[in-house]
Amino acid sequence: MLTRPFTSIVVIAILGCVPPAGKTSSVDQATVPLLIEGNRPFVQITFRKPDGSVRTARFLLDTGGGGFLITEPLARDLGLEWGKTEREEGSEFAVVTVLPRAFIGNFPLALNPQRTLVTIGEKNILPPAAPGQAEGMVPGHLLAQYHVVFDYPNATFTIARPGVLTPTGVGLPMPVAKRSGFPRTEISVNGSTYGLLLDTGASFTMVSEVLLKTWGNQHPGWPRHAGAFGEAATLGGQTLETMSVPGAQWGSHQLQDFGVVSQREGTFERYMSGMMAAPIVGSLAGNVLKRFRVELDYANQRLYLSTR
Repeated sequence: MLTRPFTSIVVIAILGCVPPAGKTSSVDQATVPLLIEGNRPFVQITFRKPDGSVRTARFLLDTGGGGFLITEPLARDLGLEWGKTEREEGSEFAVVTVLPRAFIGNFPLALNPQRTLVTIGEKNILPPAAPGQAEGMVPGHLLAQYHVVFDYPNATFTIARPGVLTPTGVGLPMPVAKRSGFPRTEISVNGSTYGLLLDTGASFTMVSEVLLKTWGNQHPGWPRHAGAFGEAATLGGQTLETMSVPGAQWGSHQLQDFGVVSQREGTFERYMSGMMAAPIVGSLAGNVLKRFRVELDYANQRLYLSTR
């Protein structure tokens, strides 16, 4: 999968500096400011251009994203070249021929040459309804090489090599799909457990239309609206219904009233489940994640949550 499903698809100071050109970095971790806008997390990526100069750009951090995406204007500014274009989900992409040097803070990113893509003709990788702008996206398979912390309450993001960080809190299972790097988690609603993609790149939690209709039949008092209602409009793409769920259990944490939207039957059960370590019926997204410090220990397939 090259792009995210379900979408047509303040500069902040960076903590640390980019290593000088020509030197190999031995940096094991970095912590940078995390900007949350429209329930989505963004950081500044620093690129070292061929002439040694630096270019920074705002990127979306997307645990459910498929490719390291670079908008065409940014790619041209970086002096990148790319091969033939391909179309997917109405968008046009091309694989870069030479990888850029990219850093989060002073931490170098190990980009995959086959999955570093230019979005042709695009200035913003966010859907039209989403607030803000991003010149690119850091995807699941790249994040999965590391140990990362989305500290939403304290507005910081930490990235580290495996084994460097000591996890905080009690861990939950987080199966990770080998190729996509997509992390899986589970929540319980009224005693039933549901598998979900842990999806930082989406602004609003999604479930299959089958599940939303089941909940609606079982709980007719749960608020329900046609289409994208309220905050759900930031998601972009097609939304069938919006529902308010009064409560759920995520590990040891009680989730109070949160919204979900529905997607066509099969989107999660068949299409997305094929990219996961185990079947899912939806994705847990920014409207819930923003309440937590979310730590993803990919190497050990463990998830750690706290509200501090």
